[in-house]
Amino acid sequence: MSAPLISVVIPFYNTGKSLKKLLAKILSSDFRDIEVICIDDCSTDNSHDVISEIKDERLTICRTEINAGSAAARNLGLRLIRGKYVVFLDSDDDIADNYFEKMLGVISDKDVVLGVCGIQQKYLKANPVKTINKFISAPIERGAGSWKEYILSLMIADGRLYSSVNKIYLADTIRKKKISFDEELNFAEDTKFVLDYLGCFDASARIAFVPEALYIYNYGTATSVVASSSLSWNNWQKSYDDILKWLNHEPSKSEIKLLARLKRRFQISHALAVARSPLSIKEQKEFLNLPTLIAAKLVVKIKH
Repeated sequence: MSAPLISVVIPFYNTGKSLKKLLAKILSSDFRDIEVICIDDCSTDNSHDVISEIKDERLTICRTEINAGSAAARNLGLRLIRGKYVVFLDSDDDIADNYFEKMLGVISDKDVVLGVCGIQQKYLKANPVKTINKFISAPIERGAGSWKEYILSLMIADGRLYSSVNKIYLADTIRKKKISFDEELNFAEDTKFVLDYLGCFDASARIAFVPEALYIYNYGTATSVVASSSLSWNNWQKSYDDILKWLNHEPSKSEIKLLARLKRRFQISHALAVARSPLSIKEQKEFLNLPTLIAAKLVVKIKH
């Protein structure tokens, strides 16, 4: 087979039923110039059999030797990609019908190294199901600062850069620079991957944004609940420290200001993660002082 235009990497673990629906949409769509690589992270149910029943020459299914997590599964997928571009999808999420066409449309523009779309967050356990479209407004304008200052500014402005999904990447850069997910991390490994990728480019590069909620994040599935790793401030601090290493130089005065704002954003995100968790108040107080916890719970209540 000739190399496809887009490689799609999808790790899965005990999510055969939802992945089968996602694959049906992808493989039956009008966009045909694609390969889909599904990596079974040692599912303990019949998920592997369910997906293996799908017969399509564009579909590749492989299985990790041990249950090693999504980072290892995605890395295995990256070793198999043949496309010009690559996207990551989660097996229990969904995409808009024109997802690939829209994403391809922006990454094909001159000097664009990353395409980013909005996300529709779907709360499955709400009655009726509630949806919120995120990251559909225009991002902040790129100022006179450096490439990395611009990236820091985007991270402060909102959360559209943090996830590995809702994006399309240049596969050749990932191959040549050997960009991979850090399998030692159990928190913010997606963010580190995105930053490592963006760190391969200079000031001439551009990020293109699709102001539409094309990626559908199904909140309420087994894999979308508040991760326990987000409850510990130490993990947020480690992610912040990794960003300092990513800068790879002594921060300038403008970068110091941006980093201070970013750390504040991390502190707020940590507090909200604890407040949203299903833990009891007593258990939540182990991660957050009471005044901050009360304030965070008020914010969560107002937002929902």
